[in-house]
Amino acid sequence: MRIADWARRVTQIPALAEVCAPLEGTSEWRSVAPEARPFLIAASYIAHPRKTLIVTPNYERALAWQAKLELCGIPHDQICQLPSGISTLFEDAAPEHVALSDRLGALRALVEDSPKIILATPQAVLERTLPREILLDAFINIKVGETIDPDRLTRQLVNLGYEPQEPVRLPGQYSRRGGILDVFATGHDLPYRIELFGDEIESIRLFDPNNQRSVGQVDRLDLSPSRETLYTDLDEGIKDMLISTAEREAAVLEDEAAKRLEELVAGDADALSQKVYFDRLDLYRPLLHPDSGCAVDLLLESDLLLLDEPLELETIGVRSEDELSQALTARAERGEILHAPANDFMLSVEHLASHPFTVAVTAMNALPDWISANQGYDVGAISLEPYRGRADALALTLRNYLKDDFSVIFSTDQPNRAKTVLSQAEIFAEEGATSEGFAPGARLAHGNLGGGFVFPDHKLAVVTDAEVFGVARLKLPQKRFMEGAPIATVLDLRPGDYVVHINFGIGIFRGLIKREEHGVEKEFLYIEYQAPDKLFVPADQLDRIQKYLNPGDENPKLNKLTGGEWQRTLGKAREEAKEFARDLVKLYAKRKEVTRKSFGPDTPFQNEMEQTFPWVETPSQLRAIKDVKRDLETPYPMDRLVCGDVGFGKTEVAIRAAFKVVQDGRQVAVLCPTTILSEQHMRNFQERLGSFGVRIDISNRFRTTADKNQVYNKLKVGEIDIIIGTHALLGKGIEFKHLGMVIIDEEQKFGVKQKEMLKQLRTEVDVLTLSATPIPRTLSMALMDIRQMSLINDPPPGRLPIRTFVRPYAGEVVREAILRELARGGQIFYVYNRVDSIGHVAEKLRKLVPSARIGVGHGQMTEAELEPIMVGFIKGEIDILLSTTIIENGIDISNANTLIVENADRLGLSQLYQLRGRVGRSDRQAYAYFLYSGALDSTIRSGLISPIHEGMDSRGNAGYTSPTAADPVTGKKKKKTVSEGAIQRLQALQEFSSLGSGYSLAFRDLQIRGAGELIGAKQSGTMQTVGYELYTQLINEAVAMLKTAVDDPTAAMLASTEPADEFINMAPLPQFDIPVVALIPDQFIKDAAQRLYYYQRMMSARTEAILGEVQAEVEDRYGHPPEQVSNAFAIMGQRLRARDLDISKVEAGQGRLSVTFLDKTKVPPRVFSIMGRKHKECFLTRDSFVFPYTGNPILAVERMIQSFEESYQQLEQERAALEV
Repeated sequence: MRIADWARRVTQIPALAEVCAPLEGTSEWRSVAPEARPFLIAASYIAHPRKTLIVTPNYERALAWQAKLELCGIPHDQICQLPSGISTLFEDAAPEHVALSDRLGALRALVEDSPKIILATPQAVLERTLPREILLDAFINIKVGETIDPDRLTRQLVNLGYEPQEPVRLPGQYSRRGGILDVFATGHDLPYRIELFGDEIESIRLFDPNNQRSVGQVDRLDLSPSRETLYTDLDEGIKDMLISTAEREAAVLEDEAAKRLEELVAGDADALSQKVYFDRLDLYRPLLHPDSGCAVDLLLESDLLLLDEPLELETIGVRSEDELSQALTARAERGEILHAPANDFMLSVEHLASHPFTVAVTAMNALPDWISANQGYDVGAISLEPYRGRADALALTLRNYLKDDFSVIFSTDQPNRAKTVLSQAEIFAEEGATSEGFAPGARLAHGNLGGGFVFPDHKLAVVTDAEVFGVARLKLPQKRFMEGAPIATVLDLRPGDYVVHINFGIGIFRGLIKREEHGVEKEFLYIEYQAPDKLFVPADQLDRIQKYLNPGDENPKLNKLTGGEWQRTLGKAREEAKEFARDLVKLYAKRKEVTRKSFGPDTPFQNEMEQTFPWVETPSQLRAIKDVKRDLETPYPMDRLVCGDVGFGKTEVAIRAAFKVVQDGRQVAVLCPTTILSEQHMRNFQERLGSFGVRIDISNRFRTTADKNQVYNKLKVGEIDIIIGTHALLGKGIEFKHLGMVIIDEEQKFGVKQKEMLKQLRTEVDVLTLSATPIPRTLSMALMDIRQMSLINDPPPGRLPIRTFVRPYAGEVVREAILRELARGGQIFYVYNRVDSIGHVAEKLRKLVPSARIGVGHGQMTEAELEPIMVGFIKGEIDILLSTTIIENGIDISNANTLIVENADRLGLSQLYQLRGRVGRSDRQAYAYFLYSGALDSTIRSGLISPIHEGMDSRGNAGYTSPTAADPVTGKKKKKTVSEGAIQRLQALQEFSSLGSGYSLAFRDLQIRGAGELIGAKQSGTMQTVGYELYTQLINEAVAMLKTAVDDPTAAMLASTEPADEFINMAPLPQFDIPVVALIPDQFIKDAAQRLYYYQRMMSARTEAILGEVQAEVEDRYGHPPEQVSNAFAIMGQRLRARDLDISKVEAGQGRLSVTFLDKTKVPPRVFSIMGRKHKECFLTRDSFVFPYTGNPILAVERMIQSFEESYQQLEQERAALEV
């Protein structure tokens, strides 16, 4: 049975059935352990389904509630979270699309008729929102088969706040392309594609926002508003009223603040008068919806409001209101907004007592003064003691329960293991159940509730994995996987980009143009070379063009189309690529010479350990795990790089690999660059593997010399299975009994000496490297197939991109960022990388935010000093962790979702990226502020996000141009300029703020740092002349040939007989010159960037299957294609097949197809004779094979290719017959 089956039986206990029954008025459930509440509420909801709004103290508790309610039998689609929606009140920023979508979806659930459970924090539930009647009127419902005016539907979407965007990727966006309307409806996990035939809705399909492909169909779609502030009938004088109010308030402000207020409000008033949606619109919600209430007011009288520990809710609600009030006052004083009381946007916590059907749940039997319960129940549910591995004490408690005829339910994710552990304590649990109720005895129930509880009066105990195994983590509610953007998007071609044509060299791409050639319209890429040279490249030859990535900072020299300069450059690059490839392959060959005993297949223990993972693995994470296991099961040492964004699950890959190695009787060493990261890994490995008997220990600077020596002795005799530590583990005198694998985390952090030691290790043992921002050498070698690489590019379900701000330092910005995070119950990382003055920064923060609890940590502190700070932050006892970059690796706090980095321009890109990865590790919106001190250099003004608001200084003052700035610590004025490299680093972070962008950042890092470290100065210069993409392609192809030689000596002998020019196969796809229009018309895909994108996709397809996928995607997104598009795909497919026949060119004209081969002498003469017998009109010339035709030339080419394929098949059959 599942734990849900037992939850349904709760109402069979008469006293609890009375508690769960719906009553009028306000009730108090006293003495209810937190662990028992979801179990009890699930039983009540199952017995009496009704709309239920549950208010919990914080977001983490709300997530735990949802996980437990789902385990107890409430369907996933009947539970939703109501997040906060007032972040835009704290600063001017675009709405958070995903969070706003979730909020609007939950608001819709509150007003719909069907039973639902909605979970919310005090702040989220008390924020004012749309009135119930406006919300209901705004819903749009459409069905397949209905007729609808598409223009009217588009206008309705605009009125509901939807934004036009192509392609549609985020909630609240729509796009119309002829008879196809894409819309990402708020409250939904996926966007929808509505296809119309005239005015009739022909189909409604869900599609993936990343690849834009349809993934399913539905019969109907419910559309909700995409904004929480909607336009209604406005007073015609609203514009004048706002402007006069701004003038009145500006009169008491300082000049710059006054000017800013008048300018901002004038812009807002203009947008309001025209009913245009804009980012600051929520500031005017009190004006547009003066009678708005909060989420509680959306409930009907028969709906249930449940308050989880009202005293806690009161504390948090009062704090949230105070912090919003302070933020609004500060913004008004800076001239950013008009004065407004917090009550205009958020109701007081006492409003929670206004609903007529309320249940207050408490453990300590205490209620705030504003709640008056007219009935109360002593439920009598107590928490089980946290035994934390004290098996004897737990066994004694359980035996006493069973002796007293208790029904003991074991709520577990590991039933087989639970049986084993319990049987050792002479407790024998059955998996079945009695026909009804809770009979005495021990029984297993699938599903770990994460914490046990007891109803002593009813002789019922629920015991979980937390008590039996010490594993308290819940499998939290899952959202759909939002796969990372494909890496190719980093290299998308845009007008103005430098490009490399394989035949003509470096030019500038200027755009797509259409021209006639031999009477046929074609689309061309216009490329500008050294004046006056120009080149028009047919779109079907895009495979010959690559984007030029410059490994340095300077623009490349443009080539001339004549003179042979490019061919000489390319020839030199080829030779150097070969030379470099030989050096790389030596390492590969050396590893191929080393063999070791293969690791065995997964054991049952491996499978059971993996089932304890508290989250659902992402698809790319599973692929990485599979790759690593496959490597371990071969006879060659592994050298695999797992490259994944921060927080995407690389550690779990390492844990599973380590467990597999330990299962085979070998040891594992986990190397970390910092003590903090080693401590984090120790916690993770111990939590995941400790209960399976794996012996894990650690060696770092927090351990004494005596402790380390004891650890090393245990390593030597095999009493430690996994050792975690810093580079000291690489030192002399440290011996392993049987080292099987080394896991290296963040290799780029190690020094040169350590890297040399690691290089030697790679030829001896299995090596697994984990990295989020690989150094260019690591990344490039991975791309070149010398090291295997697994890319984890999809974030955990529900993960949101981190909103990144690059701004001058300002106390107000810091204060409001902190207050916003504290208002939602979160924590903050504050990074200041100077130990000597970090104390001054702490004092500054205490003055800015007196209510915040601040802890200071840095690398010069002892373990005794640092550990309490870190533990306090992990436990939530510290609000702000002020530290140096020691937190860069190893701190994993899902509740910390704001990062502030002071003097960010002094840190490297990899450091900044790793720091940003400390936040955003849950499905809550995270923020990163990279603050720099100094003058607002013109480059920053043009390249980075504007500080606070366009044209403002660090204090929000307009027109700031001072060349000096105050040091935020000393207050002294000093000259400061931000280096060009720092500007590029900050721009890169801002540009690559999407999920999964670590891989992309490594390319940008390569550009910023130059390629010297990558390949040495000589090759770096060559790379400059041909571009990173082409040079790495040359190396890749050289490596592939040499690697084949290492893998297959016979192939090496054959390869050595080939001419030198054939060493790297640069042959493009066959050239087709056919008199048909084969292009993507503007009328079909209007956006030039999208047309180019699909040309790139089409021409880069190297199999017919991939080409078919691209064609299906085009038809899915844009509808039935015109003939020109079908022709383009047909010809591309024919080019792929012709390539396999060694055809280099096909020309059609005057009723003849002229077919040229790469090397006609290599085509068996028998093939031509078979063709001649099949087609009497065919003939062979000195240069080509001629195939006469009539009618459609595309069909003629199809017949020709098919005939050649059949001729080759016949030749193979004849040869096979002769061999027999």
